[in-house]
Order: sequence, then C-alpha cells, then structure tokens
Amino acid sequence: MAIRGRKPTPNHIRLLMGRKPIPSRAERLIVPDNKPSKPAWLTGRGAELFHEIVGFATWLTVADSYKLAAWCDRHAEYEQSGKGATWTASDRSDHRAAASDLGLS
Repeated sequence: MAIRGRKPTPNHIRLLMGRKPIPSRAERLIVPDNKPSKPAWLTGRGAELFHEIVGFATWLTVADSYKLAAWCDRHAEYEQSGKGATWTASDRSDHRAAASDLGLS
C-alpha cells in the first residue's frame, strides 16, 4: 500500500532546521558527529562537490559516504555533459531521488 503525501522529515534534520517541535522520542536523539569520508575512487569535480557538501550538510554520517560519493560523481557527470544533455528522464528522476534521500533537496 502506498503512503500519501511527502516523506516525513527525519528527526535529526528537524532538530537542525528548528522548524517543528521535536517529538518526545527525539530527546534521546544524539546528533552524529562522524562526518562522511571520501572514497579513494572519487576524484576531480566529484571530489570537490563531496567536500563542499560535507562542509554544510552536518546531518550526514559515515554511513552516507558511498551514497554521497555516487551522487557527487553523477552530478559531476551532469555538469560536464552540458547540463544533462544526454540524460534521460529516468536519470534525472534517480538523481533527484538520491539527493532527496541525502537531505539535499
């Protein structure tokens, strides 16, 4: 069964945004302080994007490292191909979904 509406915002992001009151179970929430680490295979513009995003995306943890690296690599490819001239609608949708999963939207 499908769920209607937007995905609920994770508690740690709500805490950082300061927009909604945090539910009582979030009082036990510990904001992670282990930042993502860049994989060795990520180079060039993808590596620059990785460090740029890690600088402001304080909610990302080490567990998000490879997903973020894959997103950065794909975004560097998007920039290089002339704003996605060769991308299909499916490619764009997947890229937006990955950004949303990382909290970058």
